[in-house]
Amino acid sequence: MRTLGKILAGICAVLFVITGVAAMLLFNIEGKVFSADTYKQAFENQKLYDRMPGVLATALSNSIAEDENAASYLKAISKDDWERSISSLLPPEELKALAIGSLDSIFDYLNGKTDSAAISLLPFKRHMVGDSGVNAIKQILRLQPDCTSEQLLQMGLGLITGGDLIFCSPPEDILELMTPVIETQLQFMTLGLPDEVTLIPGKLSDTPNDPRLKLDGARVLLKLTPLVPLVFLFGLTIFAVRSLINWLKWWGWPFMITGVISLFVALLGASTLGFLIQRIIQNRGSGLMPPILFSTFRETISAIAQQILKPVGIEGLILALIGLAMIIFASYIFKKKKTKESPAPAAVDGGIP
Repeated sequence: MRTLGKILAGICAVLFVITGVAAMLLFNIEGKVFSADTYKQAFENQKLYDRMPGVLATALSNSIAEDENAASYLKAISKDDWERSISSLLPPEELKALAIGSLDSIFDYLNGKTDSAAISLLPFKRHMVGDSGVNAIKQILRLQPDCTSEQLLQMGLGLITGGDLIFCSPPEDILELMTPVIETQLQFMTLGLPDEVTLIPGKLSDTPNDPRLKLDGARVLLKLTPLVPLVFLFGLTIFAVRSLINWLKWWGWPFMITGVISLFVALLGASTLGFLIQRIIQNRGSGLMPPILFSTFRETISAIAQQILKPVGIEGLILALIGLAMIIFASYIFKKKKTKESPAPAAVDGGIP
């Protein structure tokens, strides 16, 4: 019976090690992958905040193209022109703040705090009104094809009547004369722009087709993974632990092996974990991430994998040290017990027979 108990305890110990390593990894994946802070650090490490003008320009162009009521002069501005304007108008710290706000909005949506995700345009609109906005529009016009005679005539009429901007490149002297017209049009342009652009619409929220429903179920399972090795640890205790030394050995060895394997996974598994995350994002993430940020998120995979594995390594090291301490303590108690149980050596009779 005791032999059967040890066999079952050994099986539980092996399963504890396997599920323990998996649980440590999966639990940290859930904690890191769905946290905005993970991506903020990844963006910082890989200089992805510099991509925000392109992301914002794409979002703005798409929003204007989809808006039937958008003014014609807004639709005449290309994505590249918007990107150049945003780059020239917004300083790096404000671009970073916009990126952080966008990440917070996306992960508030994924975590069920909001029903949609958006990116604010208010900082951009504030900078558009003023000399910086005028200079940005002039730069856009300089990059356009040269104005035709008809377009120059329309510009001349616009100087008199305050008409719409013509998106072509006029001679520099005419461009300087157009400054009042540009200032006036910037006022209308700013009013015509939305205060925010939607990244993830809320039309599917609270419906059976909400993409977060399946995600929430998977996340619950990931959070519960630490319970699985605890079940095997309990079974190991029931089948094998009969004394303090038994407990220290039967817990110590699985703890130490689990910790050492987890530590090796943390040190060597970044590329494998990155590949798995990339597959998940490709297969499941497209419905949950805004398309304009999808490729940028994919570039953060290696940095995200490193951030996930960092706590795995720390936890593995702690668990390995706990297991080692238990094994050493068990050996110490065993030796001390043997010393007490061993009979004292017989006294040598030094008398003469």
